[in-house]
Amino acid sequence: MFSHSARRQLAAFARNSRPLSARWASTSSPSSSASSQVWRRVKLIGGATALATVSYYIGALYPPEFVHLLSPRTAPPPLHPDDPAALAHIADLEDQLQHLPVLQAHRAREDKDEWYETRPYLNLPEERRVNSLTAGALKGPGKLAIPPLVRSRHDHSENWIFIHVGRALCGHEGVIHGGLLATLLDESLARVALLNLPEKVGVTANLNINYKAPTRADQFIVIKVKLDEAKGRKARVSGTVEDMEGRVLVEANALFVQPRYAKLLNSTAVRHMLGEASHSNEPVTPGTVEPVPVKLPGGVQTLVDSKNP
Repeated sequence: MFSHSARRQLAAFARNSRPLSARWASTSSPSSSASSQVWRRVKLIGGATALATVSYYIGALYPPEFVHLLSPRTAPPPLHPDDPAALAHIADLEDQLQHLPVLQAHRAREDKDEWYETRPYLNLPEERRVNSLTAGALKGPGKLAIPPLVRSRHDHSENWIFIHVGRALCGHEGVIHGGLLATLLDESLARVALLNLPEKVGVTANLNINYKAPTRADQFIVIKVKLDEAKGRKARVSGTVEDMEGRVLVEANALFVQPRYAKLLNSTAVRHMLGEASHSNEPVTPGTVEPVPVKLPGGVQTLVDSKNP
């Protein structure tokens, strides 16, 4: 048996006799671990920097919609109506309108002969146009540059109205003013409602609007209106504002009432202003709704229904 002191000496000898590699590992481990941590941090910072750089450039080239809303780009002021560039701009918008896939698809529907096409603002006399909000004050480049194009059923139960809204109609920069959309909806809903009232004359009794998404400026929209009920001197209608992708931007419904004195009025001018087809009560036959060329201001050629006055 070894004494206590001898055992202590043997243990000390064993510790001092460990392989060199084991002793080296025990002394170098903290240093190696620190080096690995530093390298991982460098790679993490480098990766984060690269990701941020790529995200910045992608965001600059293809910014998401909320970025436009938070930090909109300022647009130049509208062109003067007499500027040659303005006339070219109007001609370009008219060409875009006539080639909208949504409009072309609607013109090619199986029930296309149940619809007629008109441009109501073209029927408004100049003495009335100058005091009209949408056909006069808001008319021009950057605003309502071209007259709305209406696709209407002959029984006036449904309308599709195509409108271009410019950058000068904004509330928030780049977003069409909600009040302007309410105005366009009021007029669009009224067209269906009034043509379903006995004397074709009526006033807005109630208008309810729900804004579903921002309406971006400088784009074509379509206002789809349908008749919900026509009874006596009242007509209820509903409609939506949609973009060319079919996204619903605004929903609305309204009640229009015919005044008691309406029978004393001559509704011919109202019907003419609304662009009602002059023979809308006739049976619909192929070829009766072919559009014919009409000139817009600036010499721009457009198309309206051949049966309109």
